[in-house]
Amino acid sequence: MASLDSILTKQALASGVTLQAGSDEPVAIRLRYVGTGTVTSVTVTAATDLVAITSDGGTDTYTFSTHTTVGKLADAINKDGIFETKVLDALRSQDIDATSLLNGAITSGTDGNGVVVWDVKNDTSLSLELGVTLSPFRNFDAPKGHRVHLQQVVYAVNMGTAAVDSFQIYKRDKSNNEVKVFGQLSVDTTETTLNLALGLGKISGDVDGEVFVRVKDAATLADATSNFVRVVGILE
Repeated sequence: MASLDSILTKQALASGVTLQAGSDEPVAIRLRYVGTGTVTSVTVTAATDLVAITSDGGTDTYTFSTHTTVGKLADAINKDGIFETKVLDALRSQDIDATSLLNGAITSGTDGNGVVVWDVKNDTSLSLELGVTLSPFRNFDAPKGHRVHLQQVVYAVNMGTAAVDSFQIYKRDKSNNEVKVFGQLSVDTTETTLNLALGLGKISGDVDGEVFVRVKDAATLADATSNFVRVVGILE
């Protein structure tokens, strides 16, 4: 158990965080290379596979017919030991057999700690959802022992039909267990805000846990430039 001094120090050093994702922007899986050579390419072929070509591992192919969910795909890549992965703006249980990942070659970028990463993104019009995760670990090499608190969600999503329980909040713990803690009627297109106790309340993740927010639809979700989901909270 953490000492009182440790708890008070984390509270004193807590910082606000705001994250937002639009159409085709949620990062389902973030990868970083941990091999000894170089990366030639990381490519998603919709409804087929993810292929990583490196100088040390050759060609590594992960078929979606075998690795049928985001979690199974991330675990399979981790197991090979050439890339390290983390699931971010998606549930581990999200199906990827139905072309839910954005098609094409992935251009490398850097996370907030300057680590070179390859972001496998959701194709939001095919996954039929748009989500964002509030996490202590969006960046690689982040220290453990922290948690997040969600205070506000703002979204505007051009969906097919607003429906009960289509605006959802999940908690994911450090063992990757995912539990829905909030469900509400979604609102089509109109900017909608959820303030938890006027911004003074919060949904808290466990230590080293995450809070995932998503807006989904059963049939259609347009690739509108005005689509977004924004989360506001605290990293402690």
